[in-house]
Order: sequence, then C-alpha cells, then structure tokens
Amino acid sequence: MRLVVRALPIVLLAFALVLLVRPRSAGTVPLYAARQGLMCQTCHFDPNGGGPRNDFGFAYARNRHALAPEDSASAWHDLDLTNRVGDRMPLYVGLNQRFMLLSNRMTSSPNIDRFGFFNMENGIHLAFQPHQRLTLVYTLDSNSPGGNTFRSREAFGMISGFPWDGYLKAGRIRTPYGLRMDDHTVATRNGFGDFGSAGRFLPYDPRSSDMGVEIGADRGSVFGRAAFTNGRSDVFGFGGDPYAEAKTVKVGYNNAWYQGGVSLYDDFLKLGSKPYVRDTRWGYYGMTHCGPVAVLGEVGAGTDHDLTSGAKTNLLAWFGEADYALTRWVSFRARYDYLVDDRSSDRTARSDHTYRRYALEGEVVPVPFAELRWALRYVDPRDGARPDERQAYLQAHFSY
Repeated sequence: MRLVVRALPIVLLAFALVLLVRPRSAGTVPLYAARQGLMCQTCHFDPNGGGPRNDFGFAYARNRHALAPEDSASAWHDLDLTNRVGDRMPLYVGLNQRFMLLSNRMTSSPNIDRFGFFNMENGIHLAFQPHQRLTLVYTLDSNSPGGNTFRSREAFGMISGFPWDGYLKAGRIRTPYGLRMDDHTVATRNGFGDFGSAGRFLPYDPRSSDMGVEIGADRGSVFGRAAFTNGRSDVFGFGGDPYAEAKTVKVGYNNAWYQGGVSLYDDFLKLGSKPYVRDTRWGYYGMTHCGPVAVLGEVGAGTDHDLTSGAKTNLLAWFGEADYALTRWVSFRARYDYLVDDRSSDRTARSDHTYRRYALEGEVVPVPFAELRWALRYVDPRDGARPDERQAYLQAHFSY
C-alpha cells in the first residue's frame, strides 16, 4: 500500500512534464475558474478570485463548469437565470454552502476516531456595482463548528479604471498571497494536521480576511498585486501589537495555456516600536491544462523569526494536483502534499516534523449550482513512531 501511494508524486510529476511539452490549443476549456487559463477576475469581482461572481462567472457556474452552454438534449439548456437584480439596481447576489460528512482513523486505533456531519461554510455574497469603476463587495459567512456565529468575511470597496487596468481595494480583504484555494488544508495553506500533530504553513488562516489596502494592475500577460494589511497586529491592542506591518506582493504571468506567479509575505510584530517577531513566506505556483486535464501546484518556504532570542523556524511545503474532467459534470483528481513545519538542522528533529498526504478526490454536478464531492486521503508522517491517518469525506456544495 505504501509503495503505491509513495509512487503517486512521481506519477503526477511525470504527467505534468508530458503536458508541459505537449502542444496545446488556446481554445481548450479548463476545469474550474480557479484552475483555468483565464484570470480570476474573468469570473469574480475580486481580482484574486472567490466571493461573488460577475455575469461571466455566473454563466460558467450555470453551465456546470463549462464555457459552452448546455446542448439541446440537456434538461438545463433553457435555464434562464441571472444573479443580477437589474440594470438600475446593479446588485449581484451569491450563496455558498458546504456541508460535509467526514470521518478519520489513526492506524493505531482499531476503530473510527470520528464520524459525523460538519457545516463547513454558509456564505452570503453581495456585490454592488453602480458603474464599472466602482465595486462594493460584502460577504457574510459562518464556518464555526456550531455554524451559529456569522461574521463579515470580506467587506471592501474597489476603485477600477486606473492605467494598466489598475485598481485600488480598501477594507476587509483576503491576503493576495499565492493561490486562493477552496481547500484550506493543502500543504501550502493551513496544512492537513486537523486531527493530528502537523503544524500549518501560513502564519495566518487563509479562510479569514485581513484589514488593509491592496493595489493591482494587469499589463498584457503580466499582472501584479501588492497589499499592506494588519497581519497579526491589532490597532486597538494597547500595550500589545498596534502597528500594522504585513506586506504582500504577487507578480505573475498568464496566457491561454499557462499561469504562474511568485508571492512574498512579510509580517512584523512590534512591542512598542521594537519588532520582536517576523514571519516571512515566499512561493511560486503554476497551472496548465490540455483538453480535459488540468495540472496545478505550488511550492512555498519561509521563516518564523523570534527577534528577541534569535531563534528561527524554517518551513517548506508543496503540493501537486492533476484533474481530469470526464464530462462537464463528472471529474476526478489526485493530489500529493508535502509539509515540513520545522526544517531543523537536526535530521531526526526534521523528520519528526515532516508530513505527506496522498488524496484521491472527485465530484459530480448533477444539476447546476450543486456539486457532490468525495475524498479519500492518507496522511503519512515521516516519523514512523507516529500513526498514519486515513480520512474520508462526502461534501454537498451548493452555490449560486
């Protein structure tokens, strides 16, 4: 079993190399908006993706993740819906819910450790666009274990129309580091140690937003984003960390068949005016597609530096994923995640902090705006003294 799953990253790498050297057609349709040759703002109001969809993105979802409309034989070919209230009331409405049945088991235990339902997300998205140069975005969401606490996830205004398709965002925003993934458990995000002892890669929770400003622009195939946010500081944290010092920069390239980007995140924590902790992350992501196949991946590294004691913790993470769309409504994927949450110079200590995850996943879109997802995951700590973990989930994802 271990020999098979450990061969998976080699297979994914070879598969990706085949795609990279094979000729591609600019007219191929990618699998998802977040993994396509088009930019994120093609489907979303937020240039970094996620949140409410624009007219194009809504049509993409209505067509069950395809640019072409349903054919005449489909029961949904004449589905005539919009997410926009009207021309004189340019309010866009969106909904998002993820409801899961999950279970996991440590190999040291003969029984399943947990089995039950979990309301992962309840999202209400609003976007108001009185004209093309001004967009107001608001998201109310609940992803607490009980699902009873709602709060503002995103609330920002965006002024567009600057040179080079430039924009300015201000408010509660998502940090524009790397890919905006719908799965926060990938190695280059929070990691996959929800039920084990693995740490996480990013020094912040990618599911949450931060407060600050962001600027961005697109010049031909090149795009850039820069943000200045609070990070882990609190402007009202009197006697604590009242100085905003989180900086994010992302520069990338996009064409019809490939997108890649380099990201840097740097956050200081200050006691008074004296820095005492610095968190830095840097990474690169890339994605490509060929016909029904899409390949994407990301690699990241970073350092958590205690400036008082001089202690440093270095981290490394990467993942690779291959998706295959059997039809517009059935798809499969395989993913490999690798995480080292402490790259100690001591080989034994480093081994104790190294984790791998192998996953087989798929989804069915039986009707527009509804997806049924499944996943089988195997978490393998490099330290043989700790038990392996097996995870499984079924997810109903409803969005509009």
